Amino acid sequence: MTNADYNKLIKPDGQPQYGRYQTSFQAINRQDFEYLDPMDRPAGRLRRYFHFNQFHFLALHGNHFTLACAIANVRYVASAFVYLFDHQGHQLTSHRFTQPLGWRCHLSPHPFAGLSRFHTRGAHFEILGRSDPVRYELSIRIGSQVAVDASLDAGTAPAPTVVCTPTGFSGWSYTEKHYHLPVNGYIQWQGRTLPLTEDCQAVSDWSCGYMRRETAWNWASISGPLDQETQLGLNLACGVNETSFSENTLWLNGVSQSLGPARFQFNRRNRLAPWQITTADHKVALNFVPIAHYRDRMDRLWLATNFCQLAGHYHGTVYDHHNQPHAVNGMLGLAEDHYARW
Repeated sequence: MTNADYNKLIKPDGQPQYGRYQTSFQAINRQDFEYLDPMDRPAGRLRRYFHFNQFHFLALHGNHFTLACAIANVRYVASAFVYLFDHQGHQLTSHRFTQPLGWRCHLSPHPFAGLSRFHTRGAHFEILGRSDPVRYELSIRIGSQVAVDASLDAGTAPAPTVVCTPTGFSGWSYTEKHYHLPVNGYIQWQGRTLPLTEDCQAVSDWSCGYMRRETAWNWASISGPLDQETQLGLNLACGVNETSFSENTLWLNGVSQSLGPARFQFNRRNRLAPWQITTADHKVALNFVPIAHYRDRMDRLWLATNFCQLAGHYHGTVYDHHNQPHAVNGMLGLAEDHYARW
């Protein structure tokens, strides 16, 4: 990982700073990007607007539950979802909302400066990024059924993985992944009150870019205590953010190391069957045993999505930069299989 030469993502020459970094940029100045069409002509205003996608995903992990939520704007449609997974009861309950043409949806142009929000009748999602101190404030209200107020502290968390890669002929994709974010606050969910205490930690995925019109990816995520002495974070992706650079990262007690290309083996006819997830550098060899899943499918003329995010247990081994093995015995995490046409 390196430090960027310029404090904004788009350089004065109109091109992104491609690479893998450990710090956020001061500005994701997409308006300065020189976007060309496939014939090398400057892209028009409508193309520049409708080809830009952005989303922010958060997962809050406690000893007995996982709450995951996201706000996404793919221009033709905006969406937001939240689900709660009960580790002990193996129950997953969810809420999802969509609005055409990004109405009542705004995503902040910088990960830690500004408000991202999605509002519709009876549902309000807000993620406020603050830079001093560096944190997220999450607020969700869904009628009288759901109320979430949480603060996620990025200032004391390990350095993130920040990656910008070329996408397609002239686009780019930017992602910023934070792990081991301490959390405080509360969740009220259908009559239950769940305090967010010192045993809770969060994962943040803030992504945007001029992505491929048709794309697909797999993703694996773990964040929590490996044992009494070791905190483990794992971020693996396959199918996106792999052109010249990779976002694959292992954190052990806050120290990060980059990983080789990831391979996901699973059965799309039965995604709840065990998965095998490995890396080409042999640093990761895991089995993922799904318990429950959140599913969203849509197939329209211009848009399509087949999104499956699963909660389950990881078993196997990861190796640190000294090639020392660390056993993973049933840690709860997430995995994802996603197709999109946007």
